[in-house]
Amino acid sequence: MAEDETAIKRQITRLVYSRTREEPVILLEGPRSTGKSTVIRALAAEFKTQVFDFDDPVIRDEARRNPDFFTTAEHPGIPILIDEYQRVPAVLDSIKTRLNKSTRPGQFVITGSTRHNALPGNVQSLTGRIHHINIFPFAQSEMKGHFSRIMTKLLADPGLMINKEKNRPSTETRKDYIDRIMKGGFPLAVHRSPQSRSRWFDDYVRQTVERDISGLVRIRNNRGLSLLLRKLAAQTAQILALEKVAAAAGIDISTARDYIQLLQDVFMMYELPAWGRTLGSRVAAKPKMHILDSGIAARLLGLTAEKLSSKEPAALTEMGHLLESFTIAEILKELSWLDDTVFTGHWHTHDDKEVDFVIERMDGSIYGFEIKSATRIPESDFRGLAALRRFANDSFKAGFVLYTGRTAYQFDDRLFALPIARFWE
Repeated sequence: MAEDETAIKRQITRLVYSRTREEPVILLEGPRSTGKSTVIRALAAEFKTQVFDFDDPVIRDEARRNPDFFTTAEHPGIPILIDEYQRVPAVLDSIKTRLNKSTRPGQFVITGSTRHNALPGNVQSLTGRIHHINIFPFAQSEMKGHFSRIMTKLLADPGLMINKEKNRPSTETRKDYIDRIMKGGFPLAVHRSPQSRSRWFDDYVRQTVERDISGLVRIRNNRGLSLLLRKLAAQTAQILALEKVAAAAGIDISTARDYIQLLQDVFMMYELPAWGRTLGSRVAAKPKMHILDSGIAARLLGLTAEKLSSKEPAALTEMGHLLESFTIAEILKELSWLDDTVFTGHWHTHDDKEVDFVIERMDGSIYGFEIKSATRIPESDFRGLAALRRFANDSFKAGFVLYTGRTAYQFDDRLFALPIARFWE
């Protein structure tokens, strides 16, 4: 395993480089400390140019005084690279001026740690004229030194994929899964000792609340926001109970809703919407809530590997929820590498049929994923997927129970079991 983030190649780097041939402006956005700077420096080396880092106070102050200086190309055909553009959002107006003259591909690659749509309306001047690419913390396969193609294979021909995998048992143990959950995927955290990693997570959460969120809006109750985040961590991979978490954090529902949006704007968490072509009376419409990084979630809950390994009911429940958020994040990371545009969500009916994660492709094909922490799968674990198969009819292409067991196999028509570890083994 690589020793530091610069030694780990990112799949997203290839994608950004290829898109510079098609798009005039690329925005690489995601959580702070996910390696955006590493990716953009790799692009700088490829194009033999420099990066303007707006986190640097000297460069930032100059950019505020003279944004046009940083958006004027010195070498035609080589993109201008700007890191953490949201620190000087006025630069977007200068970029827009350049686009008014030419929309040729490969003019700018910019990175941001705040969601573009969260910026004030008067600085969203490139909305509709900018190509967004999400960057996540490391995928487990990246940390293993290779780029997984499992989602490409599952979406292309799930039966063939499972048939090839069934004679290759997984070697991952429960301890291995817990170790991966506790580490998460942040480049600066994964190789630290447990104690050092806990300190890093604490600093990351505090700086995100105090710096990044405060950069968007003045927060009157930082303590309430921090407490809300911890309560949300306890609900990861569950239907969002807004009234419950607001009451537990001691804030009103309206404030809680605003704070949740802010936490999404800085990529600390995300809401997975209810999926359904038409959300009829049988389908619940509330989103599921996920903390983006399992290591952050575990730290917010005060969990250690020892606690998570316990056979106590509370620990088993927490393991199930954290594993679900961890696994869905791995799926999202792989989906971000694809050229295919997909819609994602969860499916839950009022009679308690549910599927943890649903993918709908542009051609209307449907794929479902259930995540289980068990090493064996009873027939009942396929009921949600079977219900989705009936609901979607011929559009349903495959359903998977992803679990911690060893073997991949076909359970029924278009229903399969697959070890979660296949995403990195």
